Parts: sequence; C-alpha cells; structure tokens
Amino acid sequence: MRKHISPFLVMFVPFMAVMGAAQVSSPDDRYKADILVVVAHPDDDTVVSSYLARAIFEEHKRVAVLYCTRGDSGANSWGREHARALGLVREIEGRRAMSSLEITNVWFLNGRDTSSQNVLVSLAAWGSGGVLEDTIRIFRLTRPEVVFTWLPGSVAGENHGDHQAAGVIATQAFDMAGDPAVFAAQLAAPIRQFENALEGLSPWQAKELYYFSDAFDTGFFHGRGPEYWGREISPSRKASYLELAARAAAPYYTQSPDPQLNRQIESGGELGPVLAKLQQTGYFPDPVRLWLAKSLVRKPATADVFEGIGPVPVPFTPPRQSAFGAPKALEVSLAGPWGFYQDFWRAHELETLRVLRPEIAVRPDDTLTIPLLLRNNRAEPSRIAVSLSLPEGWKQGRQLSPFTVPGHGELTAAVPVIAPGAQSANFAEIRIAVTSGGTSLYQESLFVKISPYVAEQLRW
Repeated sequence: MRKHISPFLVMFVPFMAVMGAAQVSSPDDRYKADILVVVAHPDDDTVVSSYLARAIFEEHKRVAVLYCTRGDSGANSWGREHARALGLVREIEGRRAMSSLEITNVWFLNGRDTSSQNVLVSLAAWGSGGVLEDTIRIFRLTRPEVVFTWLPGSVAGENHGDHQAAGVIATQAFDMAGDPAVFAAQLAAPIRQFENALEGLSPWQAKELYYFSDAFDTGFFHGRGPEYWGREISPSRKASYLELAARAAAPYYTQSPDPQLNRQIESGGELGPVLAKLQQTGYFPDPVRLWLAKSLVRKPATADVFEGIGPVPVPFTPPRQSAFGAPKALEVSLAGPWGFYQDFWRAHELETLRVLRPEIAVRPDDTLTIPLLLRNNRAEPSRIAVSLSLPEGWKQGRQLSPFTVPGHGELTAAVPVIAPGAQSANFAEIRIAVTSGGTSLYQESLFVKISPYVAEQLRW
C-alpha cells in the first residue's frame, strides 16, 4: 500500500534536522538555586523565612521554593473559598509572599492537602511516586547547592503528616536526583524539535540537606546544626530579619490567626506588637534552628550553612545501605509512621535521627491507636500477648486478648488508648510490653503530649 507524505512534512523534516544539529548543552542559569526549600503548603516557609531574608539580602543567595500541595484542605480565616478554590487562593498568597523576599522561582506540585498526623496517609493521598518524580525534575532544573525541608519524623507539635511527607520526598530526591538511572527520560536528549517526552536535563547532586521543625520545643535541634537569630538587624534593609519575614508573610490572610494583623503589616505601621502576637501562635520561630542531616562537604554540623560550599559540582553519592540483622523467630516493632521512620532513616543513612524517640501529641479525650507489627518467622502459629502501662488519667480502649500470628506470617495489632480530658505541659509515657509463652519479646515507650492544637490523630 502506497503511503502519502504531506508536503508540509517534506519541508519540515530538513528544518528539524537543522534544529537537532545544534543543541544547547548548558543548563539554563535563570533557575539555578543556592537554596531549594521543599515544603508542603504555602505559609510553611514562615518557619525559616527570617533566615531566608538573611541569605538573600546579605549574602545574595538565590532561593527557589517548591510547594508539594496548594493547601486545598486547610481553613480559611479570611474568605469563603475552600477546597480547590482555596488552593488557588493560597497559591496566589504564596507567590506574593515569596516575591516580597525577591524569590520568583516558585513551583506548586499536585499533592492533595491531607489533614492527618500520619505521614503514610499523606504519602498515599499525594500519589507520592508522581510527586517524587516532579521533585527530582525540579532538583535537576534548579541544581541547588543546599536543600531545606521539614524534619521527616514524628515529634510532638509537628502535627501535620504533609509536612513530614515533604521531608520524606525531599530526602529521597536529594539521594536520587544525581542517579542517571532514576527517571532517565528526564535526562535523555530531545530527538525532535517539538518534544513532549524527553527533557534534556542533567543529573544533579546537592551538597547539603537541612531539616527544620515547628515542634512545641525545638531544643532537641541544638548542636545538630546552625542557629540564626531573627532579631538581628539587616545591614542592607535596616530592619530585623523577623520584620522582613513578617512583611513577607503578610499575604497569608487565609492561614492567619487574625487577618487584621496581616492588614496592619501591609499598612506599614509599627511591627513590634503585631509580630509578637503572631509569634505567640507559632509563626516566625526565633532562632531558626536547622538540623544538618546530610553533607558532602567536611565541616562541623553547627557551621554556617554555606561554609565549605564551592561552585564545583560534586559527584553522585548514594546513601550507604546498612545490613539487616539475622531475623529472630518472633519479631515485634512499632508500626505506622514510627516503624516507617526506622526503616526510612536506615535506608537514607540518617543515623543522627535515631536519637529521636517515638512521640506524638493528641487532643484531650482523644483516642490514640498504637500500631504494633507482630512477625512470626517460625513454621507454626504463635500466640503473642500485648500489655500496657498507662500514666494516671489514661484509659485502655479495650481489653487486649492474645494475638495469634500464623506461621511465616505477620499482623498489625491495633492498641487503642484514651487520653485524659485536660491538656498537660508534660509528656505522658505509655509503656508497651510484648511477651510470648512468658518470654519477653519487646519493650518500648511512646511519649505523648496532650494539647488542643494538633491535627487529626492516628487511626486505623
């Protein structure tokens, strides 16, 4: 059968060949970043914005920001918009906020804002594989020297699974963006002029990864990384870095505890009283505390972020994989996010994070479900008993009968506990003990703070 060739195609093919013969090989320097901030929602940036003001205005660092969601399930303190409409509003707020800090390279991904403290729920709701691919693409486009992101860990007060999911994704991207075998279509050279598949990027290995948190108390960060005081005065702007951060955050009307405070900031009035009120609600922590999680330059953990950072790229450096120990006949561990983080920290060579104890915050009278993974590596079924030692005022949700775990099988035991009706400034310690046939298999403590200012609890 004779094929008919369009005259347009005959003329177009030589043009394509000419275009393909002279490809640009250098990256687009307009998008190069010294710092890439990877967060979950518009306004998450306020946790580190006083430091960003310092880096931008005094050190002339190039900063890009990646929001994994548009915050489309959050509250709205200012208007009637909710759901996807709120996401559009919050995107505008985020772009306006960043422009105040002279940050113009801002990206929003398609993760869905998810109200939970469980990082696994957020990763599932986001479609984390697609968000990871998009994040690695932006790593390769912006070629950051340093990455800032949320702490991937469950600590009391850091009460949003989306925050932790952003930290998980950013850590994975840090360890994978330099690998030419990962999302290789992003790296392949385009083969025709109008290309919609092969992207022409290059692998990129960032040099440092820093975590931050809005936990109730970030004192546990001390000594793990540098600290920057926002009350210091910017020589170039003649204002404190906290004031610069407050001006940048003024567009966040929908997330403000009182949008009238935002209006006062925008009016140019006295910032001191307004800033104090916003800091009482958790905005603009001072100092900004960072945790140096990964560094490919040799320096003390508490040294300045850019000490030792030079212009020369570094080679791809994947995390070293630690070996698993020999399996025991019966194995028990915390499941859910706590168990996930133990595996995640091992896989990404985050040994410094192993000092973090299992903890969470719950609301008064709330039910917290503690998940335990019971694994039987023997051929015959095994009966495993779980018992709790609860602090005063706590109640067990139901009596726990022994669990039967099939041979070469596993199950997740859901252990519900009910918090007292009053909040507390101190952590409650819930002791967990697991036995089989009178032999102790496992002992662990979960530390819980009771506070009304937390998201939905862990439920199964």
